[in-house]
Amino acid sequence: MGHASIIGCDTMKSIVRRLYLNTRNAVLSATGFFFPRKHTVIRPEVLSKILFIRIDRIGDMVLSTPALKAIKETFPASELTVLASPSNAPVILHNPNVDHVIVFNTGKGSGEWLRTIRNLRACTFDVAVDPYNNYALKTALIAFLSGAAFRIGYESFGRGIFYHLAVEEIGNPHLVDIALDLLKPLSIEASNRKPEIFLSDEEKKQAQDWLAANDLGRRPIVGLHPGAFYPSQRWPSEYFSKLIEKIQIMDKHDILLFGGPCDEPIIRDIASRLKRKPPILVGSDLRRFASILSRCDMLICNNSGPLHIATALKIPTLSFMGPTVKERWMPIGTSHKVLRIDSLPCIGCDSGICLIKTHDCMHLLTPSMVINECNNMKWGRAGF
Repeated sequence: MGHASIIGCDTMKSIVRRLYLNTRNAVLSATGFFFPRKHTVIRPEVLSKILFIRIDRIGDMVLSTPALKAIKETFPASELTVLASPSNAPVILHNPNVDHVIVFNTGKGSGEWLRTIRNLRACTFDVAVDPYNNYALKTALIAFLSGAAFRIGYESFGRGIFYHLAVEEIGNPHLVDIALDLLKPLSIEASNRKPEIFLSDEEKKQAQDWLAANDLGRRPIVGLHPGAFYPSQRWPSEYFSKLIEKIQIMDKHDILLFGGPCDEPIIRDIASRLKRKPPILVGSDLRRFASILSRCDMLICNNSGPLHIATALKIPTLSFMGPTVKERWMPIGTSHKVLRIDSLPCIGCDSGICLIKTHDCMHLLTPSMVINECNNMKWGRAGF
């Protein structure tokens, strides 16, 4: 299939999706009579039980932690419950701002839905906060079915009928600000925008023991994570191999190669190209990954969940960004460098696969460029 055909198919999908969303918006808006909305600001003194809904990916939860902190700082006596997914719930383990976590596995069918909604309704929440800002209805419906006395979320193609207060997104804000802006009608203002992950002393000790067992830590540790949710977000595995070889030649750093369960084929491909294979940590234990990552001096990765975990742990990063919307997903903080070719006409397409099959946004970011950027940055023990 040629480039024009690929783009044509994608355009047709966009047209069909837009037609569906506009039709849905009209239908749901017409039923708004049966869903009275207060269009008011809830009285802060009645906020004693708060539900925060975040059942999507790991990075989204990490970038929502400033909102969780802002809620608790404003209402320290409130009970804050987070509805999380099985994959992102570990992000908020040991988080002092969260009182309760309800894990909702949406893939388990109607029985899981009924169990979760029953549990939510039993909590008698004063307010449900849904920071999801895309067009899917799932979280809006959960907020509605939770029975919360007041529901707030983003308007998007009819989703607003499920809330008492539907907020319009303005511009293209960062995901951190998407969550924080939604709290302003509740008289909640953030003291900072920095994501947080909290590790226990036992987790830190286990990480240190693992590093010692793998003969890591005497020199600065450079972590590399080649995975990402979408293929278009992944820097080529052969580039990771070449980068590792360049770092090994300098012989000033230890290298640690990370990956999740879905990244094993990529990790194997990278390792197969290397004469000297670095220690590898692959697995589904997010807490173990975070605790070992916390002992690294820097992380080189794609724009994905691990990037935002590193920023929450205050680990300097160098990351690759191609199709991702830049304003929404930049790492928070000053100790981070993002490599991106802004001059490409297709940059920021936000597609999961490269529509023109060149993947220039990643292939034009070379290992030598990474080394040059690392040389230009002051990263303490990890400096190149």
